[in-house]
Amino acid sequence: MTDETKKLGLVGAVFLIVSSLAGSGVIALPQQLAATGSITLISFILVTIGALFLTLVYVRAGTLFDDPSPTALATYVSPILGAKSGFFYVYGNLISNVSILIAGLGYLALFVPELNHPIALGITVIILIWLFVALSLRGVGIITKVVSATVTLLLISVIITGTAGWLDFDPTLFKQNWNVSGDPPGKAIMSGFAILIFAYVGVESVATNNEHISNPKKIVPIATIVGFIIVAIIYIASTTVIEGMFPVKEIQNAPASFALAMQHIFHSKIIADVVSAVMAIACIASFLVWNLSSASAAKTSADNGFLPKAYSYTNKHGINSKGLVINGVIMTVVELILMMLGSNVAAAFNITVTISVLLLLFPYFWSGIALLKKDKATGSKSISTKIIVFMSSVFIMSAFASATLDELWLVIALVMVIMAVYAMLFTKKGEGA
Repeated sequence: MTDETKKLGLVGAVFLIVSSLAGSGVIALPQQLAATGSITLISFILVTIGALFLTLVYVRAGTLFDDPSPTALATYVSPILGAKSGFFYVYGNLISNVSILIAGLGYLALFVPELNHPIALGITVIILIWLFVALSLRGVGIITKVVSATVTLLLISVIITGTAGWLDFDPTLFKQNWNVSGDPPGKAIMSGFAILIFAYVGVESVATNNEHISNPKKIVPIATIVGFIIVAIIYIASTTVIEGMFPVKEIQNAPASFALAMQHIFHSKIIADVVSAVMAIACIASFLVWNLSSASAAKTSADNGFLPKAYSYTNKHGINSKGLVINGVIMTVVELILMMLGSNVAAAFNITVTISVLLLLFPYFWSGIALLKKDKATGSKSISTKIIVFMSSVFIMSAFASATLDELWLVIALVMVIMAVYAMLFTKKGEGA
């Protein structure tokens, strides 16, 4: 059991969710959205509203359940759904973890161009995976210190862009950038959903790590909503201002969008280089949080018999050490596949983001259903709970609607494989005789 003195308080818990959200999500947004145009501001507003309701699912769950993590909530709905959620959530997050490292290395590619080569990129990702697995084995305290320091520096850069950048904001340029995709407005708005939803993946990170939080019944709901509001304001202000500072082509050709903005604000290439380095380090450091979250979620599922028992083991620091090692192996395999596909930074990031988001939407949906079941079991007739679940479900369905047919078929194939693996690993002897 984790020592109470090593558990996170309110400030640490808020940092946990902010660092989970404001890592690869924020630094990748401007360039990813530039292909569509500033019309994605509407996408941003819609997705933010939807993500807020998803956040409220975990806020409400934090007050009703001892363990409000997605895997535990899905298990409450049904043991079978809990089993599926264990696979979807854990392995969706592992794929997402790889994308976090790729996004950070994309910024470092400005200094080390060799990282644009699939082999060099892949080897570096694998080295970082195992370096951070080793670091995570030491406990949550060191993770909080590392992530807090780097994310603070990242947030300073983003906040300066989202405030001082408005002095250089050109409404005419923003209008010219409105819809450069050539798609009808409705399709253009939907096209930005996938990357924006990825940016908000992590709203459940405090709930998932509730065993590392002091007084979780009180702190989990507060930290979750405070962290979300902080990140939402930062996201919208900083991304929107960049779309009014530069032509979309210039944003598309600059992976380090915030470095570009800071160079423009301060007229200094040195500051731009420093920002690039800080953004890369902070993004890569946020991997530490997600690596821990993935292992914690796997432990919840393993405790219920839905994943190998090795995931239930914790070391003297209260960390799921065997789970971290297993996850490290799986992430290494994912990166080796990307290397064989010859994926560069942009291609690898897009592939991993799409797959991880669509897989994670399953346990997100079941989390809402858990609230409805809890209401029914307790005889509560909470209208607010029904509204929260309905709106979060609409948000989740919109994500599937925004995916391409090829992406959906890929996820369907992965779901079939996951179900087959579950059936083979966890079918008891003599069952079905």
